[in-house]
Amino acid sequence: MKAGKFSLAPRGRTVLGLTGPIASGKSLALEYFAREGAFCVSADAVSAELLTTPGIYHTISRKFGFDKIHTNGLLDKKKLAAEVFNSPAKRRWLESLLHPRILRRIHSLITRSNKKISVVEAPLLFEAGLAECFTFTVCLSAPEKILEARALKRGWSRAEYASRVKAQLGAEEKYARADIVLENAGAPGELAKKIKFICRFLEGTAQKR
Repeated sequence: MKAGKFSLAPRGRTVLGLTGPIASGKSLALEYFAREGAFCVSADAVSAELLTTPGIYHTISRKFGFDKIHTNGLLDKKKLAAEVFNSPAKRRWLESLLHPRILRRIHSLITRSNKKISVVEAPLLFEAGLAECFTFTVCLSAPEKILEARALKRGWSRAEYASRVKAQLGAEEKYARADIVLENAGAPGELAKKIKFICRFLEGTAQKR
């Protein structure tokens, strides 16, 4: 399955791909979409769930070595991330293993829901070539200084933040590729209003079809 050829939107449904730079507020935005009645799912949460399935657990353990990526007998996501972070080859291998399964799982969840609008939070949406899987892509934005300040509040060091940013597409590139860019530099209530507007617009458009 090629990600770019696979649609997550069942017939008559709208599926938004939600992304943005680090610390742009993706989780908060997903929460606001849920409040507006959309079916919401996190690609990272689906990935974490898949990592606990026996087949994937054992495949990854054999690939990287039990001692390198486990803590107290359990798969350690931080150790796994560290193992693949600086190795493009290992990262591609892991993505080729997980991405098709993540897409199938998300498609199944969306299909089983009765919501007309679904939102999938996918931090590496563009990096993974997933844009064509969605009806529209939505990217959160904020000035670099605000993004860095938020990351530091989470307990990251400046070096950690810079390293993670370097591993992703630049913010401006993400904004350029997105269908919709939502600024999230102000109070949370401002973002909530923008998301409410988007949901009302999509609902109105669906009713006219």
